[in-house]
Amino acid sequence: MNILFTTINKKACTTELQKKLWNGAEQYMKDQVRRKLQSLTSYIGNVNVSILIDMNKGFATVLKNNLSEEQFLIAQRTLRNKI
Repeated sequence: MNILFTTINKKACTTELQKKLWNGAEQYMKDQVRRKLQSLTSYIGNVNVSILIDMNKGFATVLKNNLSEEQFLIAQRTLRNKI
């Protein structure tokens, strides 16, 4: 499974500390999503899954893109139930 990330609402940082904190938070969210979705390969197959991360709300969501309805629902439920 390939996971493609898009991050929105990332604040413009003025100091190095702010940049490190925001980048760390973004990386943590990506790691959590990867960990949660790894088990899905056997259910939805080897597909590209697009994830939208809203840094303002600290929320990740699955984008439907090329997933079937069933694949989309399974991925979305897994992401919502475990994060």
